[in-house]
Amino acid sequence: MYRKDRFTYLASGREDVGEDSYKQYYGKRGAQWVRLQQTDGTKVFFINHHGPLPVSEDGGCTGSATAHNIMRVIAQNAHKGDGIILMGDFNAQGSSSRIQELNKRLDHVYSGTSMGGVDHIYSNCGEGAEGRNLGKGAGQDGSDHDALSVTFHFR
Repeated sequence: MYRKDRFTYLASGREDVGEDSYKQYYGKRGAQWVRLQQTDGTKVFFINHHGPLPVSEDGGCTGSATAHNIMRVIAQNAHKGDGIILMGDFNAQGSSSRIQELNKRLDHVYSGTSMGGVDHIYSNCGEGAEGRNLGKGAGQDGSDHDALSVTFHFR
């Protein structure tokens, strides 16, 4: 979902980039992306990911391989000059190989605190970005994760 009064759809896709460990197996884990153009001409590549379990597991298809696969999806689908925003529940804390690998390739913009900090936002244009934690929702529709908000300033 995006604001159609501010963005024009350019392309989108989905690809599996990881898989849960046999220790806590639910299946393969994907990355969904959309490429949009703002009314001012700025092009943005958004990619969302829900990472493999168990939380912070390394090795196999859960650790740094997942990070490499995410970066491959970005390289194959983003265009030169695009602002890149990668976000999601990575099921990985900051010390995990998954997150350490992403830290080498994109600017870490903001992370949540729930479950030891498994929700992250990255970008190639994160300078001056302002993030905040909006907390968890209340009631039956609330989440076990914090809602994160980041404002980016594209130049």
